[in-house]
Amino acid sequence: MRTVVWTALLAFASLVFLSPAQGQSSPDTLRIETAVEQALRDNFQAQIARNDLVLAENDRSVGNAGFLPSLSATAGYTETFENTTQQFINQPEQEITGAKSTRATAGAELRWTLFDGLRRFATYERLGAERDRQEANTRERIEVVLADVIDVYHDVARQQRQLGVLREAVQISQERLRIARSRRDLGSASDLEVRQARVDLNADSAEVLRQEVTLSNTKAELNRLLGRTEARTRFAVSDRIPLDTTLSYASLQQAAEASSPALQQARQALDAARAEQREVRADYFPSIDVFVGAGVSESESEAGFVQSQTINDLRYGASLTFDVFDGFNRERRRQNAAVRAENARLAVEAARAQLSAALSSAFESYRNRIRLVQLERENLEAATANVDVALEQFRLGTITSVELREVQEQRIQAESRLLTARFEAKRAEIELLRLSGQLHAHRGL
Repeated sequence: MRTVVWTALLAFASLVFLSPAQGQSSPDTLRIETAVEQALRDNFQAQIARNDLVLAENDRSVGNAGFLPSLSATAGYTETFENTTQQFINQPEQEITGAKSTRATAGAELRWTLFDGLRRFATYERLGAERDRQEANTRERIEVVLADVIDVYHDVARQQRQLGVLREAVQISQERLRIARSRRDLGSASDLEVRQARVDLNADSAEVLRQEVTLSNTKAELNRLLGRTEARTRFAVSDRIPLDTTLSYASLQQAAEASSPALQQARQALDAARAEQREVRADYFPSIDVFVGAGVSESESEAGFVQSQTINDLRYGASLTFDVFDGFNRERRRQNAAVRAENARLAVEAARAQLSAALSSAFESYRNRIRLVQLERENLEAATANVDVALEQFRLGTITSVELREVQEQRIQAESRLLTARFEAKRAEIELLRLSGQLHAHRGL
């Protein structure tokens, strides 16, 4: 894909997903724009997509369309051994055994099609449409890779933050165990309460270990998308999952109609099908070729009247070719081309309808996720305040260990739900930008 597209993709990542906190991250923190840059460079699917575009660009040439003349050269050498019996008038019969004759030839011809029913122009237009379709396909495939990278990057952020939440829960459980032991020593609590606090601490510690495995697996998936071959997962990402709450359905719909890679591919396929119709139409016209050629031939013989001969020739002319009858194949090709063009037109309408449905569904999901983030944020604030109050009450002995544990779990669940809500909102946002063709050009890029 063209350099401007890669530059726009990188700029998009740096402006949309970077925050001041990310810009001040430690050297061990993988930043989002670094991940995007590495994926665009090293991701295997992105490399394959770019190579497919190179193939399509190579195919779109004036030579492949038939505009250029063809130059052919030939050369040959032949040796022949003959047994000859010759009878001349009033002469005795002669026999020649093993007579050797040689012949060497060389020649070249330049041929150019002067008229072919305008097939060349239609072919060149079809190759251009196929190149443009492949460019849209390459862009779509690379944007899928980009969306996956951004998605998994923020999933790592979510899992990383979730690990922090669970470690905070361990700290609260340790404080609870300390308080339980102090209360037991003072005679205001039993060994059962201490043991229960220990059981809950162990359970929280086990959750931390499970979350570490989940985080490691998610990092491994990010490594795969970045084209990394090593299994190194000792890196961190920014914990922030920034959200853009300003997307509107009308602007997304308008952008999708103009820039959606899927819709562009369908339109270019229609252009290619219509160009193919013009190619087939050329079968109803004759083909006129002009040519010029030159050659040289040398021969020697030990038998016969001529012992040696050298011929130089120059030839030029024109030829007209027209299939008078080809078994009705021209008509069959014309009808098939018309059907393919109609199918391509229907494919454009189908792509437009599918895009509209996907965009509507994604926008509804995006809007609901944004609302859910706000609700879960309020729940987390309340749950966090409850933990602080419950710890103090447990320290004073006004609530039981079970009640404290319940408040603690509510706080963990509230933050986990908020993390999930933010991640799902970000995923819906990225999907909207991808569907509308703005993943590489959001915010004016």
